[in-house]
This record gives sequence, structure tokens and C-alpha cells, in this order.
Amino acid sequence: MFLHIQENTNNKVDNQDGIVNTSEEIFPPLIIKQLSPTILSLLSEYSHVFSKNKYDVRKIRIEPTRINLTSDLPVSQKAYRTSSTEEVEINKQIKDLLAAGFIKESNSCYYSPVTLAYKRGEMKKTRLCIDYRKLNAICKTDAEPLPRIDTLLDKLTNDKIFSTLVLASGY
Repeated sequence: MFLHIQENTNNKVDNQDGIVNTSEEIFPPLIIKQLSPTILSLLSEYSHVFSKNKYDVRKIRIEPTRINLTSDLPVSQKAYRTSSTEEVEINKQIKDLLAAGFIKESNSCYYSPVTLAYKRGEMKKTRLCIDYRKLNAICKTDAEPLPRIDTLLDKLTNDKIFSTLVLASGY
């Protein structure tokens, strides 16, 4: 996970230069110029809360979530056809996720196929994806309305510091 903090200035920041990896205390020169000493001090003081890699994150205890469906019939799909190279990569990523404790083995009657998504411009880097489209199709929709984006943006008008959080994987 990477943290990108930028002060509200007229200078444009290239996303590549604006990434702060606090776990390794790497602050690109562009970021150092833009951040106040107070913020840099805080990032250094709390660097232990940032992960060093995608498997170096703490587990959180959350209540089990119930997904309300429109049908009682379980969604079960066949696995997608994959090449032997893709199969090796899928098994490696699943093994890593099991070892990290992000996923666990299950004997559920629900099954959604996995596939690999290749990262743009980096055909050797892949991301494990689960195709939940069939399950999503029978999920009851939430009645909670989304906030209006223009209203949210209006509330940010006078703010000085913004941060973005890059979520690489959602497990």
C-alpha cells in the first residue's frame, strides 16, 4: 500500500514522483519540497503503520457479513480454462494468500471462477481476480443512496492537504 499526500498548490505532481513509501522512508525530492516538516515528521513517526509489501498488513477482526440474495440456489460455475503457465501463477498466488492468512480453504456450495488480469504495460505481472458477476446478479441491492459527487467536491474547496490511498488488492 502506498500513501500519496500532496499539499494544495498550483504545482502539478506526477503520480510516479508523488508516491511516498513510508515503510522504507523513501521520500522523493518533489514530495519533500511540498510537504511541511510537521507532516514529514508525522510520516516518519508513524511509518510502522504502513506495509512494506502487499503481504505485510495486519489482519482486522470484522463481524461476518451476510450477503442477501434474491435466490436460494447456490451460484456454482466451472473453472475457466487456463494455460499451464497461468495455472502455475494462480496456484502460486493462492498459496501466498493462504500463507499470509488473507484467504482460507472453504467447502462452500458457491463457486466463482478465478482468472488472471495482466497489468498494463507489464505482461509478466498479474493480479488474481475472481469473477463474481453471476453472484452479483442475484444480490439484493442496497437502498442506501450514494452521495452526490459535486456536493462532495464543493466541500473540498478550501482544504489545503489531500491524500489518496492506493489499494492494490481487496481480500
